[in-house]
Amino acid sequence: MDAFGIGNGVQGAVNIYCQSARRTGRTTALVESLKDGDRVVFTDRREADRVKHLCKELGVAIDTMVVETTDPSRLFDKGTPTGRTVFDHSWVEKFYMEAIASAQKQIDHFQRETSGFGMAHVETRMKAQEIAKWRI
Repeated sequence: MDAFGIGNGVQGAVNIYCQSARRTGRTTALVESLKDGDRVVFTDRREADRVKHLCKELGVAIDTMVVETTDPSRLFDKGTPTGRTVFDHSWVEKFYMEAIASAQKQIDHFQRETSGFGMAHVETRMKAQEIAKWRI
């Protein structure tokens, strides 16, 4: 358990940033920065198609990929693009939020597994007692 609330504070800060960055032109800036051969990674097919269409209107040929943030190894499925690989802001936001949540879970796990048989191990202790009753 994060007794200091650091994980919740970091999540809150990221949420505030993400909300305050809405409607600031990030997608427009992304589209304007892309060049032929670049690949953009998204979390959503509809947004990927929309950005690809915007680039096509500007005469820029890009590739898009939809990759779950929980399985970034899929980034290697298509091979290397001729240009850069760029991540859409939604993908980056989701990736960070999941990484923070994962860190919080790891801290809980470390505390539970390295603690004595106090409150952190009540469930484990009860299971051990139940198993002990049935041993021969």
